[in-house]
Amino acid sequence: MMEERNKDLETSLKEGGIKAEDHEVVLTSGSRPHLPKILKPVRQRIMQTIEHVKEPVAEKFTTLIGEAPPLWTSFLVFVLAPALAVALYFAFIASDQYTVEARFAVRALETDTVQTDAGGGGGSGVGPVSSSPFSFTATGQNAYIVTAYIKSRAAVDDTLKKLNLREIFRRPEADFWARLSQGASIDKLATYWNRMVDTYIDAPSGIVTLRVRAFRREDAVAIAQNLLVGSEELVNRISERARRDAMVNAEKEVKKSFAAVEQSLTDLRKFRDQFGVIDPGQTSTQIGSLLMPLIGEQIRIENELFVANREMAADSPIVRVLKDKLDSVTRQINDLKSKLTGGKGDGGTVSSYIAKFEELEMQRILNEKFYALAQADFERAQLRANRQSIYLTVFDPPSMPEESRYPRRIAFSIIFALSLLIVWSIIVMIIASIQDHQI
Repeated sequence: MMEERNKDLETSLKEGGIKAEDHEVVLTSGSRPHLPKILKPVRQRIMQTIEHVKEPVAEKFTTLIGEAPPLWTSFLVFVLAPALAVALYFAFIASDQYTVEARFAVRALETDTVQTDAGGGGGSGVGPVSSSPFSFTATGQNAYIVTAYIKSRAAVDDTLKKLNLREIFRRPEADFWARLSQGASIDKLATYWNRMVDTYIDAPSGIVTLRVRAFRREDAVAIAQNLLVGSEELVNRISERARRDAMVNAEKEVKKSFAAVEQSLTDLRKFRDQFGVIDPGQTSTQIGSLLMPLIGEQIRIENELFVANREMAADSPIVRVLKDKLDSVTRQINDLKSKLTGGKGDGGTVSSYIAKFEELEMQRILNEKFYALAQADFERAQLRANRQSIYLTVFDPPSMPEESRYPRRIAFSIIFALSLLIVWSIIVMIIASIQDHQI
């Protein structure tokens, strides 16, 4: 059996071009050849073949490694590890946050003036009485103004006047990730505020939902209550501003008209002081009432004098008396006429007084009418201002929560893991597509 094995080995060496004598191969019964010396040329050929194939294979493998990491490594690093870390955070580290909700609506009071006859149409002499029924209507624009205020820096400043927000958002039970950073500035506090306070407007109904989160129940309730108080003050300021703007122009017109009336009365007083006449029209009436009897008396004396001249001598006592009476009455008539018409061109006549007085009196009447119209416009402006009254109605006030509703630990963990998986899958497919186009 040993001899057969030696023969087979010699045959193999000869086929390979190797002589056993050259390598001092000793084949004896019960012994094995010295393999390193025998297989040395074969090993050299095998190593040369490996070196020949090794360089392109190694180069190709290095290229693949440099272009894209293995899938399992990238999946472990970019998907599994972050998802596991987030799940552990939500399971064991994330602190409970209590949510408080409140619902309110911004309404405008609409009033309509209705004229009603209090006398029932009878002869009681009681005039019409105005009544103002009212109704509430939704104002969507004001609701958006309120929600913008709640999310603004102004709301943070107003709340800081009553509550220590930095202390509330850095409670000991808050975890490192959810709490407000140490020594946060007002800008960082406002940014953090927008994370903890949220609003939603139902467009059809105009109902505003306010949500506030905090690490303690009482803190969430306190913040929500202060926000409602601040929102109501804002609505009151808006209503007051609208009411003031609606009345300011009408009030200016009233003051302007009243000043014109006062000026007219001042001009009339100066006129009366200057000419010593209270009412030239009344003065002319009085002069006329005096003038008419004198004219009648003049006519009577003239008739008597005509008769006396025909029956008596011209120098008779009766004729002289009648002539004296006629001269006296004529002078009186001429004096009164001169006061009325100013036949001598005098500017101090009643006729000149009447022209100036009528001008001033007409100006006074017009100014009083303008003042009455301005007063009516002012009353209508007041009515419109009352119609623009805005109210904030809270029908679902904030209440103390019994359990934490945030964070949603399982849902957030699953959503985060799925998001990482989707992003990783997209990146892997993009890299694979690029490699396929390069081949």
